[in-house]
Amino acid sequence: MKYEFSKRTYLELNRYQESLPFITTLPSPTVFVSDNLDLDTSKIKVVESIDLSFDLIVRTSKLTKTSHYNTYQQKLYRLVKFLKEERGIGYRRISHIITEKGYRSVRTNSILKNSYIYTIYSKGKIRENRINRSFDSKIENIKYIFKYSD
Repeated sequence: MKYEFSKRTYLELNRYQESLPFITTLPSPTVFVSDNLDLDTSKIKVVESIDLSFDLIVRTSKLTKTSHYNTYQQKLYRLVKFLKEERGIGYRRISHIITEKGYRSVRTNSILKNSYIYTIYSKGKIRENRINRSFDSKIENIKYIFKYSD
């Protein structure tokens, strides 16, 4: 990818440079003065453009299908999570409450015991953590070329 930046964009890049530790300090591209240090204006070159290229590496866990639960399973997990985290109720009491509301297990249609409630809650939390984890993005291979006017 090649991007062409103006003088203003370069100054904005310099401003954010402190927050990006992987970018080295860039020389000022606005004016190039020759080595003999006389300030003859015929030897001053102005930057016309800057070509900047880099590789942006992005990792995410959202590329695959994340809803393997059917609607009944999602509803059951949300209810168990609410009763456990918001109300602070134990698994045995949650089991009684859910049974009174008429919920049954997904596959065998049996009564939800406290061990099954624990499994629903713990597996759901593992699944949430796996889906909602975040990764840091990286910028690598930064190259810039200054094009000077003649």
